[in-house]
Amino acid sequence: MARSEPQSAMRAPLDTVFGVDSNVRVLRVLAAHGGPLSSSDITRRAKLSKTGTRQGLISLEECGAIVTEGSGHSRLHRFNHDYYLAPQIKALFGAESVRFEKMLDAVRLSAGEQTPDLSSLFVYGSVARGEDRRGSDLDIGLVARQDVLAGIVEKVRGNLRQSSRSLGFTPSVVGLDLDDVSRLDRDGNPWWNSMLEDAIVLQGARPEDLAARVRERADG
Repeated sequence: MARSEPQSAMRAPLDTVFGVDSNVRVLRVLAAHGGPLSSSDITRRAKLSKTGTRQGLISLEECGAIVTEGSGHSRLHRFNHDYYLAPQIKALFGAESVRFEKMLDAVRLSAGEQTPDLSSLFVYGSVARGEDRRGSDLDIGLVARQDVLAGIVEKVRGNLRQSSRSLGFTPSVVGLDLDDVSRLDRDGNPWWNSMLEDAIVLQGARPEDLAARVRERADG
């Protein structure tokens, strides 16, 4: 297999800036924060190893994308706002954040703004935890009355077709009725418990609150 030929560092500086995962994650943290951070803060925020953070800082400082100040344990690192490509880099990370908010908005509006039969609409799973990988689905859950549940699920799926194509995500929709909620909560179902830890509610009540209401009605 032919080896890749090196490119001009002057003509293609982004090869260095975005060359490896650690560079991107360090740069994302510093660009978002705006001010100086210690390497330990960057490690925590970027969810990198200490070695990954150190390698990213060295590479980014060498190309001028970040600035390091101080010495020893008091060294602080910041995004270089005077770097030639700084505005474009910040714009890229801004677009990245806006895209995710647009995805959540698309899900939020997928059942319609006024849907009285919808008790809860939420995202959960790896995307909600921030642990998704390339190819992961966006897990979407909803709770509705049994007699209208299937129709609302199909409405959500249909309304997400266009936005999922334009924003580049694959929705996976799971519908539950109140009997499902009660049973899963009562049985301590592992999927249910895991979902509750992750759930980002976009419409209606939290699923565990719905389960509590069902219990209260049953006890009353």
